[in-house]
Amino acid sequence: MTPLELMEKNPATLTEIADLEDKGHRVVDVVGGDVTPNETTRDFVAALREERGDSFFSEILHYLTSERYPEAQAQVLWKEILDHKFFMSERLGRNVGIRVSAFDYLLNVRKLLIAPRIINSHDFKRTVRLSRTDALTGLYNRRYFLEHTAKVLEAAAHVKAPVSLLMADLDNFKPFNDEHGHQAGDLLLQEIARLIRGCVRASDMVARYGGDELALLLPKATKAEAEAVARKICQQIEENCQTVGVTISVGLAQFPADASSREDLIAAADELLYRAKEFGGNQVSLFRPVRFHYAESKEHVNQMAVVGDFNNWSNRAHGLVRQAAGKEWELTIPLKPGRYRYKLLINDDHWTADPAAAVFESDGFGGRCSVVVVM
Repeated sequence: MTPLELMEKNPATLTEIADLEDKGHRVVDVVGGDVTPNETTRDFVAALREERGDSFFSEILHYLTSERYPEAQAQVLWKEILDHKFFMSERLGRNVGIRVSAFDYLLNVRKLLIAPRIINSHDFKRTVRLSRTDALTGLYNRRYFLEHTAKVLEAAAHVKAPVSLLMADLDNFKPFNDEHGHQAGDLLLQEIARLIRGCVRASDMVARYGGDELALLLPKATKAEAEAVARKICQQIEENCQTVGVTISVGLAQFPADASSREDLIAAADELLYRAKEFGGNQVSLFRPVRFHYAESKEHVNQMAVVGDFNNWSNRAHGLVRQAAGKEWELTIPLKPGRYRYKLLINDDHWTADPAAAVFESDGFGGRCSVVVVM
């Protein structure tokens, strides 16, 4: 199994060395030379190093010491730790192990560790788990969600895999909270968290993003697959919470089709979420591909653009592309749900309504605009 395939097994295992160690992948021992890896383990560690790129040794040292070092420094320290391990093993006549040598070198030689404390691994894992999760719902918290999302997107970009993000917000939750009290609101949030967890795969991450806003990260999920999950969530909450009048709205954006960075992906999903709420809530909103097409008649066309509400009427934003036939122009634009007025701009000086449009209205200047409705 490669590190990326772990995305399909558990949402926090892609790059967390501690989780990999817990699952029996002896990454530290292999890299430290304490065990002779078989071919599968060797390939796994090699793939992990490639996927982690410029943070691999920093992650290794963080696992061993809970200290963060820049990757360049971590690589130097790791080489020095290996040399120290060889020196200690030669003097003692036995392999002291990478953990002992790392502890001794960083504490006594380089003096980078101050007053370290050895704790029970169970207590350490519990502390890590608590730092990642929301105390009320048991979902992941916002901080860890953002950290994990950055790592998943980095890995997905490396292998050109899609990642879908759902931003969700409860409809009518505040009136319910105001009427029934915060304790009832807390119980409702816990129930909704349980319902949502039942709608997703083991590889998907569900987090409480803030208040009654939730975030779901779906690695390797196509937009169609993510939309099916989002609609299932809407249905489950509507059916199970109908007596209290609470539903959920969802905005769906996909990496890299809709955004190429974590920040832009979250912003896109958030924008779509609020469009869903503007349209009445209890629905899923996502960018839909809208195709614009123009066929030349008598006039010769050198350039063509579609200009409208969706691009603030900028004649530089969306240029149509001439097709192989020579007189056909096309462009597909992803648009969020809404009603948009637009025109075609020919040769940068002639405005015209789209003859292929089904709906038209006055442009306010004696002419007319085409109208496209995106559901």
